[in-house]
Amino acid sequence: MDEKLLQRLEALETKLSRLEDKAEIENLMAKHNFYFSAGQGRRIVPELWTKDENASIEYGASSVYGALWKVLTFYVNFENPGCFSTFTGTNQYLTIAPDENTAHGVWMVVGTESDAGDLSTSKPAADDQRRVLFSSATEEGERYRAEVLLQKHEANFVKEGGCWKIHDLHISEYFRCPAGSDWVKYAKTRQVTDGMWLEAKFETPDPILSWENLPSGETTYHWQYDVDAMPELQIDLGAP
Repeated sequence: MDEKLLQRLEALETKLSRLEDKAEIENLMAKHNFYFSAGQGRRIVPELWTKDENASIEYGASSVYGALWKVLTFYVNFENPGCFSTFTGTNQYLTIAPDENTAHGVWMVVGTESDAGDLSTSKPAADDQRRVLFSSATEEGERYRAEVLLQKHEANFVKEGGCWKIHDLHISEYFRCPAGSDWVKYAKTRQVTDGMWLEAKFETPDPILSWENLPSGETTYHWQYDVDAMPELQIDLGAP
């Protein structure tokens, strides 16, 4: 076979392989978002994440939670009646390593978070940790949650057994606000409540392997909207 033709075929095979990798990762993250929106958090880690116990997740300024069992605690606390959360990824940017065994991806994500709270027939108790998240109230004082948000999901992937899996996920939250408000007006209120809000993200009703689910490391970086803040890129997009 002509050497130039052989080189061209090899280049096309490499390009096809990388396109297949990208398509598989896109489907992996779409499945992640569908499971999340369907209240199937318990399926996300066993089916979509690596088996490496050194996996990690970071949400906003919550610090890094490094260990696969800690990742699981993030996903299992969205299973209450009247709760409905969505992730809708867009504007993706994927890079595949030359050896095609690791990859890096970035998505802009529009989402919602809902919790009927006091409006539900299964009203949460006064000491329920969910209550610190309620950002809206009726005229009668019944607390609930109906928020819109904009995030950036940045993930590293590994190929295990020929399939792509999530290894670590960093969710940066640019803004959130109650549906009846806006992120500019709500920014100052959020600055006051962010600490309690983030701690509640990793509360879990399940028995855990440690006496307390503490962060494993400090926040790597985080930017969220504030009335005096300027946007920051915070990522190296590199070559496609």
